[in-house]
Amino acid sequence: MSLALQCLVGFTLLVCGAVAALPEIARERIPRSRPLLSRDGGTSLWLVEAPGKRWHLGGQAIETNRLAALLRHQGGRVAVHYLPSAALPIGDISSSLRWLRSLGSGPVLLELPPQPGR
Repeated sequence: MSLALQCLVGFTLLVCGAVAALPEIARERIPRSRPLLSRDGGTSLWLVEAPGKRWHLGGQAIETNRLAALLRHQGGRVAVHYLPSAALPIGDISSSLRWLRSLGSGPVLLELPPQPGR
């Protein structure tokens, strides 16, 4: 077999492999949310923070000190989903997330608000 023929066969195999991989490469990867479980299979708490350090737990307004006491009491038995308002600056979100994580040993998941136009 000549060198030119070997190169042609190698190139053909390379092109066929690339074409066969295209559907997998082009497939849109959609992240799948999986439930966040706490250590003991406990429940999840959904927290929303509005501007002005106003907190809402499960759709109901809650005072900051009451929220802190609740999270300290729950410890690692609950998973916390933290959804900051889109109007909050990133620095406030970061400090609130750090504060939430300091209150308990359970996981705290940052839930991002939907982006307009996406």
